[in-house]
Amino acid sequence: MAYAVGATVELELTLPGGTETASGVVFAYDAATDRLVLRQPGSTPFHSSLRILKGEHVTNILQLKPAAGPAEPLPAVDLQRCREREDKAVRAAEAEAAKIGVGVTRQAQVIFDALAKTLPCRWDGERIVVLDEIVVSPPYETCTSLHGDDAAAARVKKVLEAERQRLQSAG
Repeated sequence: MAYAVGATVELELTLPGGTETASGVVFAYDAATDRLVLRQPGSTPFHSSLRILKGEHVTNILQLKPAAGPAEPLPAVDLQRCREREDKAVRAAEAEAAKIGVGVTRQAQVIFDALAKTLPCRWDGERIVVLDEIVVSPPYETCTSLHGDDAAAARVKKVLEAERQRLQSAG
């Protein structure tokens, strides 16, 4: 089948789960792979959803409005912005991965997660380092201050005790 890019269409689809109708503007069509990209309205007037459909699933096409002339060229891609977004996503993924302890028990990870909700934490092997000041070592019942900050140690100890009580009551 041929699809006119820019045309507003309503499609009848036969999918593995049953039949369905889909409507939108033909954004692109690739004859080599028989794939149709349909642009559908998004959650706001400034957003769209793109839906990729296999041509074999289209059983009927109703053209609601023909294309309004030749398709407008797509805007240039800002490669610098793409690199910045990629770098930001990589940093976020690395930060999330750093929150997962390697070789620690599930209970240790639960305690880390509870501390990390309110205080900046990181793993140092099996030890949890809070505020770069307080160290919580296995079995994660007590903590020590590296520089004598008793107030911070008391705060961490309070969270530790509360989490231990919660773990004991849960299981």
